[in-house]
Amino acid sequence: MNVAIVGTGYVGLVTGVCLAERGNAVHCVDNNPRIVEKLNGGEVTIYEPGLEDIYLRNLKKGRIVFSADLEEAVVPAEIIFLCLPTPPGEDGSADLKYILQVAHDLGKIFANRPDAGYKVVVDKSTVPVGTSEKVRAAIRANAGPAAPTVYKAPRARRVVRANCEPIQLSVGQLAKAYAHSM
Repeated sequence: MNVAIVGTGYVGLVTGVCLAERGNAVHCVDNNPRIVEKLNGGEVTIYEPGLEDIYLRNLKKGRIVFSADLEEAVVPAEIIFLCLPTPPGEDGSADLKYILQVAHDLGKIFANRPDAGYKVVVDKSTVPVGTSEKVRAAIRANAGPAAPTVYKAPRARRVVRANCEPIQLSVGQLAKAYAHSM
């Protein structure tokens, strides 16, 4: 399966590496060129026990790549994971600006590339209840009624083990027709 990961911080990098370990073709996107360069050069940018060996193995096998090009990553992807920061706002609530900006960008890509096909978007960021609906609305604002299904996936504490050897995965679902993708 082709997977796009948007954001290569702690959640995104571990998710991408573990999905690659399970045999998926993973394209991770980050807007920081230094991070992209390091990751493409074989340098892990975070520490998580067990991550480096899995990362290097999958980088060598070509199952994971990194770039700053959102369109290049999402057009061939069947599933798109949003793994973006949600820093606290002035009032302490999660600031959704990064997630919603990417959602708007996705909508523009989908509008300009109808050949890209249907997508499933998974929000793996730490966000409040109701964010999936906001993400879908932001995508739909540009993409129109063919906006993708948006799921919410929980974060795991023991990250590498939980992502590479999942015992169970819980996701919210809007469209039964695409539940098999998850």
